[in-house]
Amino acid sequence: MRLFLTFLFISLLISSCSETSPDDFEEMQNDPQPQVVTYDGSIKTIMQNSCVSCHQNAAPSGGLRLETYDQVRNSTENGTLIDRITRQPGDPLLMPQGTNGLPQSSIDLVLRWRDGGFIEN
Repeated sequence: MRLFLTFLFISLLISSCSETSPDDFEEMQNDPQPQVVTYDGSIKTIMQNSCVSCHQNAAPSGGLRLETYDQVRNSTENGTLIDRITRQPGDPLLMPQGTNGLPQSSIDLVLRWRDGGFIEN
């Protein structure tokens, strides 16, 4: 009996030293890992819906083409795309032109794509 109580005491002592509480486990289950943002999965659609109509073909607006992965990646890496989509409403350089800008959720996806390493697909 004494051996059992010693074992129980040691087990409780060890489990109480854990850095993860039951609340932490519940929080981890309710907060799933963010999905990886890819060009093909998200960014391409944003570009096609909001940018390509002006930034394509032989005479793109501002000389910037946003039709392909490489074009969008290069514009994002050099800061041009991020600069233009994160300006304040009313700024004449805010893109897409003539709008209040992209929805914040789309901007967040572009930023996550950049921060995640420009994954293509």
